[in-house]
Amino acid sequence: MKHNRVKLSLIPKIFAPAIAIAFILLATGVICQAQEFSPRARMNKFAQQPSNNSANAMFSGGRDLIDEAQWARAEEKFAAYVSAYPKEKNADAAMYWMAYSQYKLNKFDKCKDTIGKLLKTYDKTSWKQDAEMLLAQVPQGTKVKVDPVVVEPVVVDPVVVSVSVDPVEVEVRTQEIQERIAEAQARSQERVKEAQARTQERLKEAQERMKNRTIFKYDLNMSMDEAGSDDDPCEFKIVVLQALFQSDVQRGIAAATEWLKPGSTQTTSCKSAALRLLSRNGGKAVTPIILSVAQNETDLKLRARAISALGATNDDSVIDPLRDFALNSSQSDISEAALYALSQHTGPRAMTVLSEIAVSNKPFALRRVAISSIASRQGEPPVDALIRIYDGNQDLETRKVVISGLAHRRSERAGTKLLEIARSSENIELRKGAISAVSRRGGEQAIETLLSLYDSERNEELKDQIIASLAFSKDPRVTDKLIEIARNPQTPIERRKHAIVWLSRSPDPKVQKFLEDLLRQ
Repeated sequence: MKHNRVKLSLIPKIFAPAIAIAFILLATGVICQAQEFSPRARMNKFAQQPSNNSANAMFSGGRDLIDEAQWARAEEKFAAYVSAYPKEKNADAAMYWMAYSQYKLNKFDKCKDTIGKLLKTYDKTSWKQDAEMLLAQVPQGTKVKVDPVVVEPVVVDPVVVSVSVDPVEVEVRTQEIQERIAEAQARSQERVKEAQARTQERLKEAQERMKNRTIFKYDLNMSMDEAGSDDDPCEFKIVVLQALFQSDVQRGIAAATEWLKPGSTQTTSCKSAALRLLSRNGGKAVTPIILSVAQNETDLKLRARAISALGATNDDSVIDPLRDFALNSSQSDISEAALYALSQHTGPRAMTVLSEIAVSNKPFALRRVAISSIASRQGEPPVDALIRIYDGNQDLETRKVVISGLAHRRSERAGTKLLEIARSSENIELRKGAISAVSRRGGEQAIETLLSLYDSERNEELKDQIIASLAFSKDPRVTDKLIEIARNPQTPIERRKHAIVWLSRSPDPKVQKFLEDLLRQ
């Protein structure tokens, strides 16, 4: 870089320090480029929950859009949140995720503006470090621009100032900046790993839910080929049948029954509509009609739809036929339709049959849905059923599904079973799953349980799992445990490093003092 010492000599002394600093920054040629990091997984762990139900729903919707990488919709959702709920506890988090969405959309100017507003409006936000790291990634967001200063020379007694830069000082500053960049990149990489692990866990859960949904393809509430194209004459007839049900239910039942009789010339679409209208409006009185179609219809698709409609009747008389369809049919479409019907039936006998399916030799996809259906039911009997399935089945994948089901139960007995698995299972994967499940249940007891388990556990891999499950809690007990881990030289170095990274997010003064004390050692 060439310097014009004549111009520098005309600059008053007051500008000398500023120019020296600018020179140092320009001389280094350093532009911070922190590694891009994924969104924080399980963001409800990072952000406090809004006190307003509507705000909670809007914020959760935005979080889901971030997980799904729908950046444009996420930006709109968080912008609406910030506008509607500027006083909510999660307003700063929403503003950060709005900026993050803008960054992903390459709206860099808007991203910088949003981050500026975040740091100005919420000067004590716990998202400050994340916002600054995001800002460092915005193109041209960290360059220093020094406006030239032109000073006219004074004719009488001019003051000549010579600015010199100590090369040692430049080297020190350069090294300092490089160290800070390296430190920021290291923190970014740690967060990437954490986010990826959390995202994978969340993605796996979502995939499991989607697998369950594919089983329910015979749900009559879905519009599956119910009517054809706009000029299909069946479409008009279905509208007429619907109108007849609305004006006179009994006449509607009679007409729909005629459509479903053996030898009927009605199309499959019309018969499907008749089944749907009967199941919605006929009650238990139409059970024999639907059951007859389920047992005798030659069209496989129509037969499966009739079977799925039996669950909506909530009639105990259909349980035995549904059990037979689910367990004994060689056609997967029939078994799946029966499983769907049983999942819709709220009676206790339906749950008994679901338990039989869960431990049967049917394909795992069916057994998984049966377990999930049991876990979604209310009361203590489903907990008993889940525990029996776990204890009576040695299949690893089946047990994992049961653990996931127990994680969503508020029952103390479910928590006790998960703790038993976490402590004593012979399979480390099941222990990890149980530890994660205890964490997802949340609450004061979960934290106490996991901290106690950490102290008694001897397996280092499981200790890492326990701490990772607790890391994003703001509970003071968790903070104390992380400090204890980071301080203890006997603890594996990687876990100590992770503890430091997790502690860095805490605004607690004792954490800051602890970090300063570590540097003095």
